[in-house]
Amino acid sequence: MLDRGLFLALQELPAGGKNEVLTLLDGPKRGAKALLSDGKALWQHGAGDFGQANDSAALLVEPVPAERNLIICGAGHVAQAVIVLAQMVDFHITVIEDRPDYAEEAQRAGADTVLVEGFEQALAKIPGGDNTYFVVLTREHQYDERCLRAILQKEFAYAGVMGSRRRTELLRQKLIAEGISAEVVAGLHAPIGLDIGAETEREIAVAIVAELIKFGRRASSFPKKLIAAALQAKEPFVLATIIRREGSAPRDVGTKMLIFAEHIVATIGGGMIEARIIRRGRQMLAEKETQDVWEQVDMRGDEVASGHMVCGGIVEVLLEYVEPEKPR
Repeated sequence: MLDRGLFLALQELPAGGKNEVLTLLDGPKRGAKALLSDGKALWQHGAGDFGQANDSAALLVEPVPAERNLIICGAGHVAQAVIVLAQMVDFHITVIEDRPDYAEEAQRAGADTVLVEGFEQALAKIPGGDNTYFVVLTREHQYDERCLRAILQKEFAYAGVMGSRRRTELLRQKLIAEGISAEVVAGLHAPIGLDIGAETEREIAVAIVAELIKFGRRASSFPKKLIAAALQAKEPFVLATIIRREGSAPRDVGTKMLIFAEHIVATIGGGMIEARIIRRGRQMLAEKETQDVWEQVDMRGDEVASGHMVCGGIVEVLLEYVEPEKPR
C-alpha cells in the first residue's frame, strides 16, 4: 500500500536536475518504488535494491521532466482557444496581454498566470529554457516583432508566430537583418501550427496545439492534475499504471489513472481495457485490498474477434492502493 508521500515529493521536486520514479517489476521486492533527483532518493516505498535491477524488463524508469511552460503573447480569440486546449494536455500557461479586458478573458479561459503589462517588459521576466514554449498571437505586426526580438534571445523548446507565409518570411528576413542568428530564426515556426487547412479561430488553435505536441517534449507521466487530485483526496484510491505493453495498445508505458469509488482522474486509453481496470480497482477499494495487483489485459482473443477490443496487443497494469491520510 502506498501513502500520499510520493505525490507530496513530486509536488516539491527541485527545479532542474534529473528526476525519475523507479519501480521494481520483478523479484521478491517487486512493487518497491523510489523517487530520485540527480541520483538522490527523495522518497522510497519498500526495500528494493534498484541498483541491482539492470534488466530493463525488471525496472520501470519514468523520467519526470520539468513542467512544460507555455507563454502566449496576446489574449485575443485564437489565444483564448489555445488556452482551453493547452490546459487539456498539461501545459502551465502564462499569458501576456496589455489590455485589461482581454487579460480577464484569458484568466476566464483557464490561464494559470496572466501578466497585464507591455510585452517586452513581461518577457524580460521570463527566463526561457528547454521546457518553455512561446506562442506569439498579438493584435498587430509591430507587437509580434517586439515579442520575437525578446524571445529569440532566450532558450526555448518551441517558438511560433501567426501570419501568412509571405508576411512571416519578410519577418524572418527582418530579424536576420537586425542581427539575430539565421540558425535561430530558422527554428521559428512561422506560420504557426500544423497545416490542416484551419480557417476558424478554434481550428487554428487546434493546429497550434497539435504542433506544440509534435515538436515538444513528451509530457510527464505524472501530470499536475493527477498529482493535485491525489493530494486533495480524502478517501482511498487506486493508482493504475501501464507497466508493460506488447503489440498494439492505446497508451504508452507509464500512462496513469486514479480510480476512486465514484469517479476517475485521467485515462489509460478508454474502452474495454479501462473498464476492466476500473472494475478491478473499485473491487480493491470495496474490499480494502491493500496489496499490489498486477493485471494483464490480452486484447488478442475472443473479445477482439467480437469487436469489443480492437488494438490486438497485451498490456500489464499495476494497481496500487493509496491511503491519502497516512503521513509521509
